[in-house]
Parts: sequence; structure tokens; C-alpha cells
Amino acid sequence: MDKGTLVGLAGGWGLVALAIILGGVGFGPYIDIPSVVIVFGGTLAVTAGQFEGDDLKKLGAAAKVALNESKVEPVSELVEKIIFYATEIKKHGVMHVEQKVNEETNPFFKEAFQLLVDGSKPEVIEPLLENKLEHMSKRHGTMISIFGNMGGTAGAMGMIGTLVGLVAMLANLSDPAAVGPAMAVALLTTMYGALVGTLLAGVFESKLEQKHAKEATACEVIISGAVMIAAEESIGNIKMQLNAILVDVEE
Repeated sequence: MDKGTLVGLAGGWGLVALAIILGGVGFGPYIDIPSVVIVFGGTLAVTAGQFEGDDLKKLGAAAKVALNESKVEPVSELVEKIIFYATEIKKHGVMHVEQKVNEETNPFFKEAFQLLVDGSKPEVIEPLLENKLEHMSKRHGTMISIFGNMGGTAGAMGMIGTLVGLVAMLANLSDPAAVGPAMAVALLTTMYGALVGTLLAGVFESKLEQKHAKEATACEVIISGAVMIAAEESIGNIKMQLNAILVDVEE
């Protein structure tokens, strides 16, 4: 579990709960079924209409990625590993690292260096890996956009619920007993929409964006390293270029 995500979600929802408790009226007045239907039901319905079913089926897996610790190697460790491979290949030949490449757990790294073992040229390796990175970015971008749209839709459904509640309230001004429930719908739908958009969908969207950025950077480092090794660049030049990327990432 990603501790930052856990602390953020628990802290945000916990503070809202604390504010309700300190308000002295309990949770009862903050629970309204029509508001739940409008915000949660409306958000799910609109999202289902905006995206393909195959993409929506991946939402659970995307949420797990956001909630769990990143599995991407730090760029500094990745640079050291690439330099190690480059040195071994320079000294003993590419077949010397074949077994070690097969044991790699990073699928992108494994594929890149398997191309080296197979004797692929730089002009073959680079477009293949760039194409793979592009497809990965599209997949990640779809999941990020779904959560982003859910956040915006929840806020919009909250406003729609507010209008529904206000119309009902104005239509029943002569009946004091009906004004309260209508006002509850008007206020609570806005609250629910803000909570879902900020403390749920917004958190997942932001986390996925950050994790994608880290993974994309790692992939770019791997591509650069594999292409330079295939081009038989000197170890010194490989170190210099990879360390330059490392400096850019850390700044």
C-alpha cells in the first residue's frame, strides 16, 4: 500500500467526519438517498456512456496501481544497472549477459536487452521500444482520463442535484414539511459531488499521473541505454549521457 495515498485518503475523509461530529448533529442529517442516487448513480452512468466497456473493466486494476507502492526502479539504480550491463557486454560480449537478462523482472528492461542479446541494431531497437512506450502511455492516459472525467462529472452532478433540490423547494414553499428534504437534496448533492471529485477520483487521477511519469522516464532511460550499447558507444559516453538524464530527473 502506498502510504502517501493511504494517509491522504484517510486524512481527508477523516477530517470531514471530524467536522461532522464536531457539528453536533451526527451523521444522520448528512445521509440523503436522492443525493446519493444523483451523484453516484449519475457519475457512473455518464462515465459508462463516455468510455468503452473494455477500458471501464480495467478501472479496478488502475485503482490498485494508484493505491499500491510504485514498482518502478529508481532512475539512479536503473542507470547503474545499465552501466553494469554495458561494461559486461564490452568486456565479455553480449551473450555473457543472456542468463542475467532472462532473470530480469522489469518486462520493459528485459525486452530491451533481449533485443541486444538477439543482435538487433540501434535502428531496429529504438523504434520498437518507442512504439511500446507510446502504447503504454495511451493505456495509462485512458485510465487517468477516466478518473479525471469522473471527478468533473461528480461535481457537475452535484450542481444538477442542487438545482433539482431548489426547484423542489420553491415548488413547495407553501408546505414547510417539504422544504427541509428539498433543501437537503440541494445542499448534500453539492457536498457529495465535491467529496467524490476531490477525495476519491481526484486522488486516483493525480497518483496515476505521477506513477505514469516515473515509469515513462524509466522506459526512456532504458531505451537510451539499450540504443547506445547496440551502437557500441564507449562506456564513458554511456555514463555521461545517462548521468545527464539522472541530473535532469533529480532537479
